[in-house]
Amino acid sequence: MNRVTIRDVANRAGVSKTTVSHVLNQTRVVDEATREKVLRAVEELGYRPSQVARSLISKRTKTAGLLISDVSNPFYPDVILGVEEVAFAEDYSIFLCNTNYDLERGLKLVQSLVDRSVDGILFMSSSMSLQMVREATENQVHAVVLDWEDSNLHDIASTITINFESGIQQAIRHLVEAGHRHIAHISGPLNLWTAQVRKNAFLKALELNGVEPQQAPIIEGDLRIEGGRKAFEQLNRMTPRPTAVVAANDLMALGVLWAARNAGLDLPQDLSVVGLDDIDLASKVSPSLSTIALPRREIGKIAMQMLLDMIREGKEAKRSRVTVDTTFVLRQSTQRVG
Repeated sequence: MNRVTIRDVANRAGVSKTTVSHVLNQTRVVDEATREKVLRAVEELGYRPSQVARSLISKRTKTAGLLISDVSNPFYPDVILGVEEVAFAEDYSIFLCNTNYDLERGLKLVQSLVDRSVDGILFMSSSMSLQMVREATENQVHAVVLDWEDSNLHDIASTITINFESGIQQAIRHLVEAGHRHIAHISGPLNLWTAQVRKNAFLKALELNGVEPQQAPIIEGDLRIEGGRKAFEQLNRMTPRPTAVVAANDLMALGVLWAARNAGLDLPQDLSVVGLDDIDLASKVSPSLSTIALPRREIGKIAMQMLLDMIREGKEAKRSRVTVDTTFVLRQSTQRVG
């Protein structure tokens, strides 16, 4: 069966194609009787306007790109759901792109999205560069960037900043009040801006709670479960071994939990563990993982709404900044020393 065209609608309604176009796109006032004939023909024929044709008129494709670091990371599903919830309500389609923490790959993905004439791009990858954002904005593609900073970024993109200090300070305060003084941190790859931010928030929280930050072991991980397992092997060789560890994400914290148990430790008696992200699995493992939570779905919704606002405003769109707080969630993987 052939696709119903605007010509078919015009023939059924007994009007010109131009009149049908004016009715559907509301580009000119058409008398009510003619308008009703056109809409009746549309319904009878089951006509669906071509998005390509509409984009030629509106200069918008009703599509946006979403760049993430790792499609296998449980952090992202809720973010994606939040983005799609807002996008779907506005009849937008989302192109999901996985950078795999690779800057060159990320740049090629941005170029591909620009070639597809997307209206905007959400940059939610941990591996970021100003070149990636400029590739979009210099081609009149709006950009919203999550949790990454550059001195020139705010001139070209809207941003969402995650306040890691709030949740990390709550976590460290809990550990110190439970008697912990030898607290380690497993960071993400320290070439990533977000890993540096989380590490610095950890060290600041120690100092604010009366613990010497220079004495805290920092082990660089890879934001994956295997990275947590390898980090625990280093922790377990330390003398004395830290009594608590705060990981830069839940996946590495889970790797620590499982490696510690395999090494014969009693958890949390021998080692308290705190993660970050509050992925679904955090509450389902045993012991359940204490973690620093951020509202992932809400972040996705905020980001997509910011992007839509910029798209509506067009070339004169204002860049905005939003900050999202984090909170400590106490579960079973931490307890008092001794």
